[in-house]
This record gives sequence, C-alpha cells and structure tokens, in this order.
Amino acid sequence: MMQAAINYGQVLYELSIPETVIEEAALALRTVPELKHALKNPVIAKRAKHRIIDRVFPEEIRNFLKVLVDRQDMGLAEEIFEAWRTYACRQQGILEASLYYVTEPEEEQLSEIKNMLCRKYRKKDVRLRLIEDPGLIGGFIIRVGDVETDWSLKGRLRQLEQKIMRR
Repeated sequence: MMQAAINYGQVLYELSIPETVIEEAALALRTVPELKHALKNPVIAKRAKHRIIDRVFPEEIRNFLKVLVDRQDMGLAEEIFEAWRTYACRQQGILEASLYYVTEPEEEQLSEIKNMLCRKYRKKDVRLRLIEDPGLIGGFIIRVGDVETDWSLKGRLRQLEQKIMRR
C-alpha cells in the first residue's frame, strides 16, 4: 500500500466522518466504475467533478473527495478506504485477520476462531475477512499481518514432502 494512501486513510479517520458514510462512498466508487473514472479523468474540469461529488455523495465526505480530485489522487481511493479501515481497527483495538478456507465455516466455528485470536493477540474484537481458496484441498489458513497459521491439507502435504526430502 502506498504511503500516500495510508496518510489519507489516517486523515479520513481523524475527520470523524461516520463509518456508514465512508462505507457508502467506498461502495459507490467500487460498484460504479463510471463514477470513479469520471472523477479520475484529467480531461474533465475540477468544477464538473466537484458538481458530481456534490450530487452523489453525502455532505460529510464531500470535502475529502474534492481534495482527492484536486490533487489527482482519486486513483488511490480503494487503497485509502482500506487504509482507513486498518487504521480505524487499530485505534479501536480490533484485530484484522484473514481466513482462507475451502468449505465456509459455520457461525460457531467462526466464533471459536475469533475468540482464539482475541485471546492470542489480546484484542477485544476481530475483523475476520473470509476468502475462499479451493486450492487448499481442505482445512484453512489464518493470516494476521505477516503471521500465517496453516491448518490446510495442502500445507500438511507440503510439510510431509519436506520431511521426506530431508531423510
């Protein structure tokens, strides 16, 4: 992630804009490619972009988006919103983790995984991103930052292969 996106994400957090407003803006830019393209397009005048922002987005986030447009940084929008989420979680004591799976876990299993991660990392909550990965064959992988815990069949087979090769 670019440092500029991280800086913008922190500023966005410090503006104390309601989370729902930020998520709605992120969703609009993600799901309507024409909107993001128009706001990124250097041929379109800044005034026209500002009018688009005024018509589409809630008042609380308009000035922030206008700054992105004025500085020609709208291309960083997705990274900025991700940096904002990461920073917000860190500030609120929430752990971010990814769970790679073959078969989607049930609610009870997810609850147990979250509880285990809360205890292990001494956090009050966990934001768990679920990612399907059929290549794992079975089991799952939990990734927290740079730490990966591999309980997948693919990983176990790799470990077995390495053990055999060492002999």
